[in-house]
Amino acid sequence: MASLSQPDLTNEVGLSKYLTAKSISHTNVTLLTGGTANYVYRVTSSSSPSSEPFLSQKKTVIYKHAAPYLHSNPSFAFDSKRMDYENHVLTIVPELMRPYLERVQSNVHAVKRYSYDEERRLLCLEDGGEMELKKAYVNLTLDVAEIGAQLGSWLVVLHTSTKGTSLSLTASAGEDEEYLKANNSIGVAIYRHSYANLAAAFTEYGHDVELAKRVNEEFGSRLATDNECVCHGDFWPGNVLVKCNDERRDAVNLTIVDWEMSRRGTSATDVGQFAAEAFLLDRFRGVKGLLGAFLDAYLSSRDFENEEAAKEWAKRVVVHWAVHIAFWPTRVEWADRAGTQSLVDMGAMALKAVLGGDGVQLRDCELLRRAGKKLTRLLA
Repeated sequence: MASLSQPDLTNEVGLSKYLTAKSISHTNVTLLTGGTANYVYRVTSSSSPSSEPFLSQKKTVIYKHAAPYLHSNPSFAFDSKRMDYENHVLTIVPELMRPYLERVQSNVHAVKRYSYDEERRLLCLEDGGEMELKKAYVNLTLDVAEIGAQLGSWLVVLHTSTKGTSLSLTASAGEDEEYLKANNSIGVAIYRHSYANLAAAFTEYGHDVELAKRVNEEFGSRLATDNECVCHGDFWPGNVLVKCNDERRDAVNLTIVDWEMSRRGTSATDVGQFAAEAFLLDRFRGVKGLLGAFLDAYLSSRDFENEEAAKEWAKRVVVHWAVHIAFWPTRVEWADRAGTQSLVDMGAMALKAVLGGDGVQLRDCELLRRAGKKLTRLLA
């Protein structure tokens, strides 16, 4: 909670008082719904002069505040330092990616960062619009497969341009021998949640608990030491904002938001998480080809050291994808009990095939039926 001398940033009145005290002209502050971790507001500027040049007339921006607990559950402590990492990543990563994205004229970009109040853990960001890809998927005018391809190509750039990028909030390059080992411990801990709790899902849906424990020990444990590149950390359709292009109504601008779980890790987890959620959308919302287009585009632009490294990476993608499918639908509703059982069954079958080294069974898994040719080839 705010002190007596500071506005409370967990409500609209408090943020408005904060903005007024900072001479930031505005006409409206609206608390947005849908998120669980933070207090997120859309702020509309006024025609009056403002101390912030990005607040032009009739423009909206987003303010995002991290309290030391979950917005949805104030009794659950959640380190507010997570916002420092989002600010850090959005300060350095877009510039690293820019030269690559300009060459291919990508319509995907990381949300723009405008300002950050570290003391209050309040981040001001570009307003990427109100429609996230998870909801926009059913829009009949959108080319969902093309969106998937654009996202896959963009994600390769994130991963390949940040191999030497530290997440240290204090050290500069060359100052610290542990420079590239610095990580967002909050993001690492959160990311292991599905692995650590997979056994509970397997118990509930009648699968081998020892298999779940082995997956956690063998693959979940690696999340603490994976150190290939900067990962978004929560890359899924719910964190992709879709806005129609003003000049071409058949084109869209895609804004990637919610970077607070960014961490150094393996690129396979970003790909695996998006693949899992794309699989669910294709399965339950209309089979629009998001999954295959995303994976094929990613792998078309991605280079690996050798074939062995590529195959190992593909195995990590499938493991993360399968863990996600076997766990999260048991907590977030996608289907009825029978439909959820089928999802857990698919995840368990894929995990069993990976750990058993059974490539034939893995390629025949229903989970991978629409995965595209390039990933399937790597699993051969």
